[in-house]
Amino acid sequence: MTTVLVTGAAGRVAQQLRPGLDGVDGLTLRAVDVREVTGWDGAETAVGDLTDAAFTAAAVAGVDAVVHLAANPRPEAAWPELRGPNVDAVVTLLDTASTAGVRKVVLASSVHAMGGYVQPGGPVVDPSWPVRPCCRYGSSKAFAEAYGRMVADAGGPAVICLRLGGCVPEPGDLGTTIGWLAPGDLHQLVRAALAADVRYGTYFGVSANTRGMFDYTNATRELSYRPRFDSEVYVPGLPDGDGGLCRWAATDT
Repeated sequence: MTTVLVTGAAGRVAQQLRPGLDGVDGLTLRAVDVREVTGWDGAETAVGDLTDAAFTAAAVAGVDAVVHLAANPRPEAAWPELRGPNVDAVVTLLDTASTAGVRKVVLASSVHAMGGYVQPGGPVVDPSWPVRPCCRYGSSKAFAEAYGRMVADAGGPAVICLRLGGCVPEPGDLGTTIGWLAPGDLHQLVRAALAADVRYGTYFGVSANTRGMFDYTNATRELSYRPRFDSEVYVPGLPDGDGGLCRWAATDT
């Protein structure tokens, strides 16, 4: 039996992930958030703040792996709004997971950690390039990746960083099409990350988008992730827009 803790369980991405964890043999779920957790029938749930070391210790006790989705997800957020949920909580979680003997943390990063490379007509972004955040939110995710690397190298849990794109049922504008992550591909990606024999890695979490600007081939090679969905089918009739990507309208790098 494998016990997996999902943080940020009341959030949009976690709610889309939930059906993808059904039917996984031998999987026991625990779900936590700073607000009431719903939609996780059959899972042990708790409400609390991951910056609270005592709450986090109780949350990871007896856990084999963590899917860490809890964060302030707003690219426009100011640093005081990001520091607690996106930096302090990551440090507390990873340190506590190390002490508790957790085997693996699947850490939700974001394409915003590399968003400084994104521009119309620009090259597809390689996950091996140095981080280049496009906003303070992206910077908080770059920090999380770096801290995860340190923890993994120091003998703590394996850390797999998934630089998630826009995970919505359908892209809402043309900007979203370059980094869309279909819920079905989210399911496959997280399951693949939980199963992979990888000590540390960073991977773009995007679908097989015709207009995609984020290279996920290392996720195929190292995690056996093979996305099945393409935002191109939604393109007819979509309005213009930046899809939430900070530098999509940029004219230079």
